Amino acid sequence: MLGILGPFKHSAAATALCLFGATYPSTGAAAGPDCGQSPFTDPAQVASLLSEMEPVFAAFPDLQELISDTSLELCFAENMLEAHGYFEPENNQIMIGNGLPSGLQQAILVHELRHVRQFATGICPAPDLSMAENARAVFAMEADASATSLVLAWAMRETGYPQIWEALAASPLQQDIAEAFATEMRATNDIGLAASTAFEAWFGDQTRIDAYYLAACSSYLDREDNTHQLRGYAQLDPAFFTALCQLPDGGSYACSDPR
Repeated sequence: MLGILGPFKHSAAATALCLFGATYPSTGAAAGPDCGQSPFTDPAQVASLLSEMEPVFAAFPDLQELISDTSLELCFAENMLEAHGYFEPENNQIMIGNGLPSGLQQAILVHELRHVRQFATGICPAPDLSMAENARAVFAMEADASATSLVLAWAMRETGYPQIWEALAASPLQQDIAEAFATEMRATNDIGLAASTAFEAWFGDQTRIDAYYLAACSSYLDREDNTHQLRGYAQLDPAFFTALCQLPDGGSYACSDPR
């Protein structure tokens, strides 16, 4: 499951999303979420969110393509513990917490759709990676989702649709990344450089690193227990970063693990 930690909890179980289709036990939602599928005419909360985001889907057709997948479920749930949202590939579900401000729900959906795209295009760490290298892959997937969400949010803000940008800029676990992105944009007006700066900024908060490392390792160990697969020791292929770091318009941006 790929999710959002803390105020913007992105569960490193997101790795499981690509690797093993497993779930991250500490971030699951309570039973009985309200779920809808394309064309999302119900439940009402799902229909309302997607109606509000019509300008976003019009500006970014790739998101419209993802959300129109008839096998994808969009759900709202209560009591998601520390999670605000996550993508569960095993069930092809995006889960968002009830009661959040609309702008934050939109930001979460954009972030989770990036993970849907990662999964759909096979940008997943190999199952024979060491536990530490698996965590590096999770970090990169999260950094990419944050960076590309900011690319979209900035573009929408420039067209008079600031809700997603404002939510990201106010999120305690995304605020520093948004600031780095905005500073680069104001200095260079280069979206690729700004995305690269945001990607690197993701690694600049030790609390964020520690939270995702713990989640990634928990997911990795759960997978070992469930599948009885032998521990891997392989290193992450550098080509993983090249395939991962693609802009929403189809271009690319430079990225690597800055550590």
